[in-house]
Amino acid sequence: MKFQSRSQLIGLALVPVLTLGLSACLPPSSDGLSPSPGPGSSTTGTSARPQPTAVVPTAGQPAGPAGPGAPQAEAPVVRWVPVGPIGPNDPTSGQRYLLLQQFQCDALSQSVEGADDAAVWEAGAAVCRALQTGSQQDWQRASIAVAATPRIPQTQCLEFRVAATAASLVAQHRSNPSAAYRVEPGQGEACPRQLLGLTVVDEELRPVPGMARASGPRTGGTIVRLDGYYVRVGEVLFDGVPAVPDIVGGGGDYETLFLRMPPAEGRETIRISITDTVDISGTVTFFYDDSGGAGSSPSPSETGGSIPATEPPTSSPAPTATSSGTSATAAP
Repeated sequence: MKFQSRSQLIGLALVPVLTLGLSACLPPSSDGLSPSPGPGSSTTGTSARPQPTAVVPTAGQPAGPAGPGAPQAEAPVVRWVPVGPIGPNDPTSGQRYLLLQQFQCDALSQSVEGADDAAVWEAGAAVCRALQTGSQQDWQRASIAVAATPRIPQTQCLEFRVAATAASLVAQHRSNPSAAYRVEPGQGEACPRQLLGLTVVDEELRPVPGMARASGPRTGGTIVRLDGYYVRVGEVLFDGVPAVPDIVGGGGDYETLFLRMPPAEGRETIRISITDTVDISGTVTFFYDDSGGAGSSPSPSETGGSIPATEPPTSSPAPTATSSGTSATAAP
């Protein structure tokens, strides 16, 4: 048996000590669960980040029929206000109607504060909120607002449609108070574009009463007002042929058009029609009569400007309201 030297024995004795020291410098084993970091520890890398318990949105989903608590597909359907037609350059009523159509209920309420005609728009805004929230309190407020709405003439086609829609939806809610309605756009247009009548006016553009039809001398010069609802007149047609009429007043967007009639040139009558940005129905007739009388045309049904029974008769809202006197155009 050989004896090991002193240096070899010292070396063997140091091996366990070195092994123990090196093991303290190695990272922990990946086997099993890693220890949780202490309260003061910080980590880098996504795997060590604590996961949030809930995601909180920075902005809530816009309220409305498609917002929180939206009705299911089988929910009863209600029809909202249809298109106007309306645009950014509309009169005030058109701008309010656009807010309502887009379910901007609060903006509509703010826009009519202090206005003389606020009642009908407040009723529309109240029903708008009730549809958004489904709250019984909001439906009660809507019912009160609808009851306070004055009678709206059908010639105010936008306001008439708002009042009719608001009353209809309140009635539907009363018949089924627990329903969460599914809202769809209304059909058709609130103000169908139609030429409904022809009115003779004086040089101040005031209606001339006294006759049952629009008429004037064969020499021409009679000023007439084209009654109805139209947005932008593209062409004026005499007996179906595009003409270049003498425009006395109007002609802009949503403005009632006033024309000076040409000489008869052998004609007994002239049938007038117009084109708009879309098709517009109805024609009106001017009669040449040298008897000296003047007046307005008969009802639209007699002039070819009849309207479906399902649609309210309409007129151009802004200019008609500013005309002084009472138009002799027969109401349909």
